[in-house]
Amino acid sequence: ATMFAMLEDEAWLALREGRARRDLRVLELVLAARGIDSRIDWRQGIWLLLVAEEDAPAASRELASYERENTAPSLPPAPPRIDSGWWGVCAYLAAIWLVLALERTSAFGWDWRRLGGLQVAAVADGEFWRLATALTLHADLGHIVANSVFGALFGLLAGRYLGSGLAWLCIVLGGTFGNALNALLRTEHFSSIGASTATFAAIGVYAAFMWHSGHFRARPWQRGFAPIFAAIAIFAFIGIGDDDTDVLAHATGLLCGLLLGLWVAYSRLHLAGPQAQRFFGAVAAAWMLGAWLLAP
Repeated sequence: ATMFAMLEDEAWLALREGRARRDLRVLELVLAARGIDSRIDWRQGIWLLLVAEEDAPAASRELASYERENTAPSLPPAPPRIDSGWWGVCAYLAAIWLVLALERTSAFGWDWRRLGGLQVAAVADGEFWRLATALTLHADLGHIVANSVFGALFGLLAGRYLGSGLAWLCIVLGGTFGNALNALLRTEHFSSIGASTATFAAIGVYAAFMWHSGHFRARPWQRGFAPIFAAIAIFAFIGIGDDDTDVLAHATGLLCGLLLGLWVAYSRLHLAGPQAQRFFGAVAAAWMLGAWLLAP
C-alpha cells in the first residue's frame, strides 16, 4: 500500500487502484457496508481507493474476503485436440458400406447376415465373433444411413480428443461389449444387427472423457455433469424409438462407452503419440476383420 498525506494532516493508505472510478465503486460500497470510511481519489493518472491508516488492516481483510467470495474459480483448459478425427470416420463409413455391398452381392458365397448377425443362442454356443460382426450389418438403407450420420458425428468428436485410433478402438470395443451385455440380458431366441450399439458407445466415450477432463467438473455440479446429462438426453431423444428399436442395445452400448471413456481419461492413453494412435487404429481394424474371418 502507498501512503498519502491529505490536507487535513490525516494519513491515508491506497488499498486498491483502477483505471476508471467505477472499478473501485463496488469496493467502496463493501467497506461502507462494514462501517469503514473510504474515498476514491485521482492521483498521478490513476484512481485510488483510500482508507484512513488506522482502518487499513480491517479494510484489507474485508476486501480480501469479498474478492475471495466473488472471484470465479479458474477453469481447467479444455483437453487438447489430438487430430482432426476424420480418418477414423472415413474408415468407419468405408467398413459398414463395404459390408453392405458384400452382403447384397453375396460375396464369397456367404450369407453374411446368417453368419454375422447377433443371435443369442449362437453366441451361447461359442460364436462370439457375432458380437463384433453384427455391428457392421444393417437391415436396410434407412438403417445404415442413420448409423452413418450419427456414428460419424459422435465418432468425429471422440476422435478429435482421444485421437482417431484410440477413439475407434474404444468405440469398437464398446459396441462389442455392449452387444455381449445385451445378449446376456436377452432370451435365446433374440437376434439383432446394426452399428447403433457402437454409435451409443461413441457417445458414452466422448461424454465420459470430457467430464473426467476436469474442464466441466470445476463448475457447479449442474454444469459439471453437463457431458453426462447430454449423453443421457441424446439417448432419450434418438435411442428410444419404435418397436423395432433395440433400446437395450443402445443402453448397454452407452454404458460400456462411458466406462471406456473414463478409463482412457484416467490412464491418459490419448497422449501416447501418433505412433500409438496408429497402433490403436490397427487393433480396431484387426478386431473387426478377425471377427469376420472367424465367421465362415
